[in-house]
Amino acid sequence: MQEVVVRELAMFPVKGCQGTLLEEATITKAGFADDRLFSMLEPDGVPLDQIKAPQLGGLGVGWDASSSRLTFSHPEAGRFEHVRRETADRVSGHYILDNFEVVDQGEEASRWLSETIGREVRLVTADQPWKVNFPHPDFVKLHETEKSRFYPASPVSISNVASLAVLNDRLSAPIPMNRFRMNIVVEGLDAWDEERIETIGSSSMELEGVTPAERCIIVTTDQETGERKKSDVLRELSKFHRKPKGKRFGSGLSFGQYMAVSKEGVVKVGDRLKVTLKN
Repeated sequence: MQEVVVRELAMFPVKGCQGTLLEEATITKAGFADDRLFSMLEPDGVPLDQIKAPQLGGLGVGWDASSSRLTFSHPEAGRFEHVRRETADRVSGHYILDNFEVVDQGEEASRWLSETIGREVRLVTADQPWKVNFPHPDFVKLHETEKSRFYPASPVSISNVASLAVLNDRLSAPIPMNRFRMNIVVEGLDAWDEERIETIGSSSMELEGVTPAERCIIVTTDQETGERKKSDVLRELSKFHRKPKGKRFGSGLSFGQYMAVSKEGVVKVGDRLKVTLKN
């Protein structure tokens, strides 16, 4: 068994928008408390992300759980505050094979966000869970479990500073860890060993590995400005760190690990976590 140190924690109140660094996070079966609590739905009911709209990366978000207040900030559009609506009109949405009903957050939020990002969207939040429909062998631990947040593949994600160092050594310009939009960043593992995590945790919480996180064009987006600059990160991953054919559910270009929650609890920056790795 190995030990790692938690170097960074982050949550993302609105899917696709900027994240918030944390000193401490409460982890439930749904993931970090309030992580991906909101999403923007396009007219076809699909959650908007940075694949289609890299400009979301330039949209700052603050979330105050005690007042249920969401605050957006944008360098040109300014600030917009919204109090979460628990009961309102319901709208239908879908993501990959998932189907769900969520709570629409009203015309004012829709208008401000649509004008700011230049796309027609509805701000929504979930008030009830739906069943995950992801019948891929890599996701057997999550298939048909309940989901109530707009995370892309798993409730929690982990990355490793050693892996980023190896990747950056191959890039023409190094990139920061926030390009990968991970919940937990750890130090103490060899490069890519995060993809072999079987369990990781402490006396107060535990996570179990699901599958390596496969990457797309989002990792070329600046997570402060929303600009998508030319980058060789995907090309380099394809050269030396790609799943073999037949083992991929997406691009096969992996960085970080998707995790399921086996024991709810609390994690803090600086925590030392015990890790078991698959052979």
